[in-house]
Amino acid sequence: MPHNPIRVVVGPANYFSHPGSFNHLHDFFTDEQLSRAVWIYGKRAIAAAQTKLPPAFGLPGAKHILFRGHCSESDVQQLAAESGDDRSVVIGVGGGALLDTAKALARRLGLPFVAVPTIAATCAAWTPLSVWYNDAGQALHYEIFDDANFMVLVEPEIILNAPQQYLVTEP
Repeated sequence: MPHNPIRVVVGPANYFSHPGSFNHLHDFFTDEQLSRAVWIYGKRAIAAAQTKLPPAFGLPGAKHILFRGHCSESDVQQLAAESGDDRSVVIGVGGGALLDTAKALARRLGLPFVAVPTIAATCAAWTPLSVWYNDAGQALHYEIFDDANFMVLVEPEIILNAPQQYLVTEP
């Protein structure tokens, strides 16, 4: 029988899914650390999460990046440059492509990653991998990371209010 090594990377180190779950950021990060956070989000995602965002989102010094690209090498390089130095955590708010990009950025910067999914139709918040694309949006490959995502924060109301196509699958 051939020997095929199996690699297992467990799920997120911390997973919270309840109203007020964003408050758990302060269980793991100080205000000083959160003032050095990089928040990455899409336009629709941040609109969906706006009323649930924790006070940490508005801390002076926190970096906010509206993302419109793909999980591509050039986009991750640009995000790393925009993030600046002395950051403490990457927090991604959005769907699969955005979370994959934020995960890749966190690994590139050597920082913990906090996923805030805004739709149910993706496993990106849970999985320790990113799907990579070229700049035209064509899938190239996936990268499995050596560590799990540090934290997932699910606000049920955000998920429940997502557009229907992200909640129901077609037969």
